[in-house]
Amino acid sequence: MLCPNTMVPESSNITVPAEILHGKLVANATTPPLWQNSWIGYIPLIGKVLLCAMNAIRYQTTLEQNAELIASDLEQYESQWSGKTVGVIDGSK
Repeated sequence: MLCPNTMVPESSNITVPAEILHGKLVANATTPPLWQNSWIGYIPLIGKVLLCAMNAIRYQTTLEQNAELIASDLEQYESQWSGKTVGVIDGSK
């Protein structure tokens, strides 16, 4: 199961992209990829919520990036993501 936070199209036109406009996605199945811890997480009661919110805004990807990740995974004989919840983030951000 692919679990991006927010997916937006690269453009409003429906075209076949000739080149990738954004970086490759970084995916992970055990923990959120490229998670950044901070001292904010230690604030009583609201720290963990604030830390999640700070990280969540970084997890925006494009529809095309997710399609490319799925397509590259389907090209492999044995999928490393099969049966797992997969979080993704744009590695160039």
